[in-house]
Amino acid sequence: MKLKTDNIFQIIEIKAPIQKVYEALINEKQHAEFTGMSAKIENTVGGHFEVTDGESFGYNLYLAKNKTLVQAWSHKSFTKGFFSTVHIELEEHDGTTMINFNHLGVPEEHSGWLTEGWKRIYWEPLKEYLEK
Repeated sequence: MKLKTDNIFQIIEIKAPIQKVYEALINEKQHAEFTGMSAKIENTVGGHFEVTDGESFGYNLYLAKNKTLVQAWSHKSFTKGFFSTVHIELEEHDGTTMINFNHLGVPEEHSGWLTEGWKRIYWEPLKEYLEK
């Protein structure tokens, strides 16, 4: 069975040091604080995560502290057993962190709401959480 997929690419600028951005993404306590939803995150390569009240889940493929996160990522609404790839690269310039976000292999029928969901559920609350 062939599945049509899309990619979601977003660039987010947050006025916070790179280590604070990285920690908020990979630390389950901080992750739950900025999203307002439960999070279980094993912040090791191969470690499992379950975020957004259990709606999104997967495991870490690659972690480079304060630089890169690559995850096999799925959602309860995806076909069972299907994983996409989330690739996040962080760069800091003068105390501002740029997040280069690429969500690869998103099932085409989910790309619209996921594109908006990443902005509304992750990037906007993360900016508010770290820039206060």
